[in-house]
Amino acid sequence: MDLMGGYLLVLLVLFAANIALLLGNSKINNLKLLVVSAIFSIFTFVLMNLSSNINIELLDYFGYIFLVIAILTFCIMAYCTKNNNSKVLFYSVIIIFIIMTVLLSSQSSLDLFNSILYSLLFFIILFVVYQLTKLLHHAKRQYSVIIGEYMTLASILIFLFALTYYSTLNLNYTMFSSFLILTPTYQLIYVIIGIVVVLVAGVLINDMRGK
Repeated sequence: MDLMGGYLLVLLVLFAANIALLLGNSKINNLKLLVVSAIFSIFTFVLMNLSSNINIELLDYFGYIFLVIAILTFCIMAYCTKNNNSKVLFYSVIIIFIIMTVLLSSQSSLDLFNSILYSLLFFIILFVVYQLTKLLHHAKRQYSVIIGEYMTLASILIFLFALTYYSTLNLNYTMFSSFLILTPTYQLIYVIIGIVVVLVAGVLINDMRGK
């Protein structure tokens, strides 16, 4: 996995969870959720593959890009939470997600297999986190506060990306070869995907029986 692919993977997980939390404001049954998750997953796959054809050298500027995105994410969250405007927040997150996916995909060397894997992971995170929002609505804190706290943490993480980007870019990755050998990342992802597929199937079967 190249560095930009790694950043892309983390941000896809962050934004998939964020989108799921925002969708939690509306009631969606499991079948519709499956369709919505599939649409977002396919859209992400297409976006990554189209963006990979962009030939613009941006590696030297991602420290600044991460900084702008972190500040923008926090400011939009603060404004929309204060004014209780979840619709603007949802579309803003979608726009930021598209921008970051395009920029990172254009600088990465992801192949077709990795694109499919990333899209599947996006689908899984979106589906599972939305299921968790049903519990979060019963929490003592207001749901909008939970979304605000999550987005604040996400913006802090992106800000840390900005601070550490140039140091990370210049790391000697041969130092980590033994660690990578002992850490079968893709095998772990396969196990997670398998578990979630069973979970999704169980939820849908239970939903159909309930009807």
